[in-house]
Amino acid sequence: MIQKPEIQYVGQFYIHGSEARKLELTKAKKKRKTRLPLARLEKVEKIYIDPVALVSIAVAVVMLAVLVTGALQLQDDWAEYALASSYLSQLKRENAELARDYRESYDLEEIRSKAVALGLIPLEQAQTRAVHVTVPEPEPEITWQEELAWFWNGLWE
Repeated sequence: MIQKPEIQYVGQFYIHGSEARKLELTKAKKKRKTRLPLARLEKVEKIYIDPVALVSIAVAVVMLAVLVTGALQLQDDWAEYALASSYLSQLKRENAELARDYRESYDLEEIRSKAVALGLIPLEQAQTRAVHVTVPEPEPEITWQEELAWFWNGLWE
């Protein structure tokens, strides 16, 4: 009789359905050897520290300190700006009141009559003359390069 070839892929792609499975024996878990607490404390653990990481952490802490300091200074500057702004608005208000009081304190007609009594004339009646002024040209200043060239040429003459 001819033997059938063994089909190997059937078990690979077969999905178990309602058939009874073969019970698999669970392996008994091995218990770890117990250590005494002192043995764990005696064991020396080495911790490796990367110097680049330490430097970067130090730089980050310094930058954080600078950032906080800058924020506090900025807050103080804003408070000082608000104080100066309120003082400026108070001064402007006071200046406007003083200017109004000054304008109301004198009479323009009285000033005009006093000026006419002193012999002043209105601007429309004043004679004007045109005067032309010619400004002389300044002497050219000798630069140090020109002075050096003059000295060099004079040296070789």
